[in-house]
Amino acid sequence: MNISTGNKIGFLGFLILLSTYGYVVFQLMGVFEEQSIKNEGYYVRSHNLANELRQSSDDLTRMARTFVVTGDAIYEQFYFEIFAIRNGDAPRPIKYPPSYWYTSLTDDRTSAINLGKPVPLQVLMSEMGFLEKEFLLLRKSQNLSDKLVHLERQAFAAMKGRYDDGSGDFTVKGKPDTAFATKLLFSTQYKEEKIAIMKPIQEFLEAVENRMISESIALQAKQEKYFWYIIVLLVISTVIVLVIAVYVRNKIVLPIFLLEHDAHMIAEGNYQVRCKLNVENEIGSLSLSLNEMADHIELDIKELERLATTDGLVGITNRRAFMVSLELEIKRSHRYGVPLSLLMLDVDYFKKFNDTYGHHVGDEVLKLICKVSQTALRENDLMGRIGGEEFAFLLPATNIDSAIIVAERIRTAVESSSLLIDSEELRVTVSIGGTQIIKGNDISAFLKRADIAMYKSKENGRNQTSWL
Repeated sequence: MNISTGNKIGFLGFLILLSTYGYVVFQLMGVFEEQSIKNEGYYVRSHNLANELRQSSDDLTRMARTFVVTGDAIYEQFYFEIFAIRNGDAPRPIKYPPSYWYTSLTDDRTSAINLGKPVPLQVLMSEMGFLEKEFLLLRKSQNLSDKLVHLERQAFAAMKGRYDDGSGDFTVKGKPDTAFATKLLFSTQYKEEKIAIMKPIQEFLEAVENRMISESIALQAKQEKYFWYIIVLLVISTVIVLVIAVYVRNKIVLPIFLLEHDAHMIAEGNYQVRCKLNVENEIGSLSLSLNEMADHIELDIKELERLATTDGLVGITNRRAFMVSLELEIKRSHRYGVPLSLLMLDVDYFKKFNDTYGHHVGDEVLKLICKVSQTALRENDLMGRIGGEEFAFLLPATNIDSAIIVAERIRTAVESSSLLIDSEELRVTVSIGGTQIIKGNDISAFLKRADIAMYKSKENGRNQTSWL
């Protein structure tokens, strides 16, 4: 299998495994969150709503009984305020007080910062998402509480001399009867109905608690299931990692080491070395390519050596090879004290040839200068192309006087030659600078002296030889 194919499969597998991990962890976090909500918030709010229903019923009773005992109308007002809050007809306190009896007597009981929006208590109950049987228990308790309200209103009416007309309305006028009102609110019937209100609330709390326990057990089972999923995924991941590690070692790492060794041997010049890898992937293909490369290197080495020392256009020594020879001759001159001269040649107005006739004519000019100049050189002299239209001549065992003679021979030979282009005879001239090495000159200083001499010829009118 190719490495690229294996990489795609591995990447796809990694995405699938990562997605599975993410899904399991997400589900597990959902279980934790659900459990947290159920255990911490839900149960507390359920108790608060049930307690508020119980408390509002107690507060209504307390206000009603206090009114009939004292006859103070403020308690009747408090009564209907509590009733309006429970039914959503008046703003609900942000935090319902433990006892409306005490809260109602404070100065800031109607302060806006302590009040929320009007919301019926039954709406708050329905929003909690209770089970139908649980919600029915709370609604039953509130319905019983509302039924008790009729007795309390009957007592209020009796305090004012109003009595039931038989249809539930208190339109019959009479004398106020405090004893009758007190009897209504402290009767056995009233007490039994109060007990009946509390019984569904207690049943509701027990039902919610039992459901919470049952749901907690189910959530724990789900949590345990997802933990096992994670363990299985970890085992699968470990096995996959081991398989990948073995594959990488046998099919990638070890072949790379062998390939590196063989490539190193070839790089050291042992072109008989050949890779013998038996792997069917990109590394195996690379080993075959390396073997083909070794075959071609041996064939091309001689050509490379030639190209490394020869200028491709004019066929003489290039700059790199010329500099190597120049450095060797400078050392020899300093060691044995023999003279050494250097000539620098630059074609006059070479840019004009390129701009007027084209670069192909410029190339022909360079070839002509090279051909003509070599005829004026001695056997031990070396000519090299060191720039676009610049040539250098290395003259071993030659002093400056002899070097000037050679330079003039080259200059006049070039001047007397011509190039025929489209029936037009082109004349070429060159400027030459010469210098002899002096004690302490290195290659840079030696070249600079010759270069200065050459530019001296250009500044003095070109087509001449100058020396330094």
